[in-house]
Amino acid sequence: MTNNVIGMNIVKRRHELNISQEKLAEASDLSINYISRIERGASKHVSADTLYKISKSLNVSMEELMENNKQEKITPGPKQAKLIQYLQNLNLEKSEALCENILSLLTNYHLK
Repeated sequence: MTNNVIGMNIVKRRHELNISQEKLAEASDLSINYISRIERGASKHVSADTLYKISKSLNVSMEELMENNKQEKITPGPKQAKLIQYLQNLNLEKSEALCENILSLLTNYHLK
């Protein structure tokens, strides 16, 4: 496993939580410069203690920060999440009908 994987996972999780490097540095009691170096993969060694501090600050396990996930999990944006929640609150028939209309709109939009 490379530090680049750790760094990319930290960046991804930090973006999911919408927090800055500065906020992560404060929460994990590390310097912003060190967080930046880890995220870029420029730090040759990341200690277990450092990884623990970062994982707790990001509310994930150390293992999740070390995983090399080849399949990207897509995190929906706020409007996408709202639409998904709306669709999930409908019964299947209504949800499918609405999805059909949305897909039709998208298809027509891309044809223009």
